[in-house]
Amino acid sequence: MIWLALPSLIILAVRFTVAMVNLLSRPFLKRSSSEVRAMVSVLIPVRNEEHTLPALLDGLLEQEYDAMEILIYNDESTDGTQDVIDSYAGRHAHIRSLEGCQLPEGWSGKNHACHQLSMEARGTYFLYLDADVEVRPDLVSRSVSYLRDHDLVLLSLFPKQLMHSFGERLTVPVMHWILLSLLPLRLIRRSHYPALSAANGQFMLFRAREYRQHRFHRLVKGINVEDIHIIRKVKQMGYLADTLLSGGEISCRMYRSFQEGVKGFTRSMFTFFGGSGVTVLIFALFSTFGFLFVWLGISPRVALIYICMAMCMRTLIFLLSKQPVLISLLLSPLMQGSFLWILVTAFSLRTRGLNTWKGRVIKFKG
Repeated sequence: MIWLALPSLIILAVRFTVAMVNLLSRPFLKRSSSEVRAMVSVLIPVRNEEHTLPALLDGLLEQEYDAMEILIYNDESTDGTQDVIDSYAGRHAHIRSLEGCQLPEGWSGKNHACHQLSMEARGTYFLYLDADVEVRPDLVSRSVSYLRDHDLVLLSLFPKQLMHSFGERLTVPVMHWILLSLLPLRLIRRSHYPALSAANGQFMLFRAREYRQHRFHRLVKGINVEDIHIIRKVKQMGYLADTLLSGGEISCRMYRSFQEGVKGFTRSMFTFFGGSGVTVLIFALFSTFGFLFVWLGISPRVALIYICMAMCMRTLIFLLSKQPVLISLLLSPLMQGSFLWILVTAFSLRTRGLNTWKGRVIKFKG
C-alpha cells in the first residue's frame, strides 16, 4: 500500500502549497487610481430570469461608472422575464432589449445569445454578466481600470457565492475546492501557457477591439463550458488575460438546491481537468481515500497528519472564497460525498452524451 500512500502525500502537499500561494498572493480586484471614461456595453443573456434579473439591473443602475449601455438578450423565456425587461427599458433609455430567435444548429444557447449581443454592442469594452449575479456600485469602474492598467484583453471574476440552503453548502464549494488547490491564479496572467487558465462566465470583461476581431463566443459556439475555452483561446492568440476572486464586488447565488448544484456542475466537471475522465478519477481517488492509503501504507500517526493538512488546506480555501470556516469544515465530509455523486452523475451523462439545462438538451463537448 506504500505505492498509494506516497502519491497521496505528494498530491496533498502540492495542493496545500497551491492553496497557500493563492492566499498569500491575494488574487482579488484591487482599487485603481486611474479613471476610464470609455463606453462599457453591459451584455446580459437571459432565459427565464424574472426573479433574479431585477436585482442585477438595480445594481447596474447604481454604478459609479456613467458611460454604460445595457443590452439584454431574451432567449425565448417562458416566464415574465420580458415584462421585467420592458419595465426597466421603459424607464431608462440606456437599457435595450434584444428579442431572441430560434437557436441555430450547432450553437449552445448562451454562446448564441452572447454573440448576438456583441453584434449590437457599441462600447469600447464588453462586460458579459449572468442574470443571477448582484453587483456593488464600484464593480464596473474597478474592473475596467484593472483591465486597462494591465493591458488585458479579458478579465474574469469568480463572484462571491451566496449559499442559503443545506444542499447548496454541500455542492457549491466544490468549485473553489478544486480551483484554488490546483491552480495558482496569479499564473493566469503571468504565463502564456493555455492550460494555466480558469474563467467564470458569470463575469467576463473583454476589450471590444479584439472581441470584434475574433468573436470569441462564435469560436466556441457549440461548447457548453464556454468560459474556460475562451480564455484558453485568448492566451493561445498571445493576448493577456486574468482571473480573480471577488471580494464582494459581485456575488451570486449560483444554485438553490442540492439537485441544481449536481446538475450544474456535471456540465463542467470534466473541463476542470482538461476533459480527461482518467484525470478526474485519479483526483477523486486520492482526494477521497488518500488518508486511508496513508493509514494502511505508512502509519495511523502519519494519516492523522494527512487529515490535519487536508483540513488546513480547506481552511485556506474557505478563507479565500469568503465562506464561514467552522461550519464549512464540519460539512467537509459531506462535501466530499457530494463531489463523488457529481462525478458519478457526470460519467453517467457523459456515457449518454447528453445533459439538460434550463429546458434545453445539451451535448458534452468539453
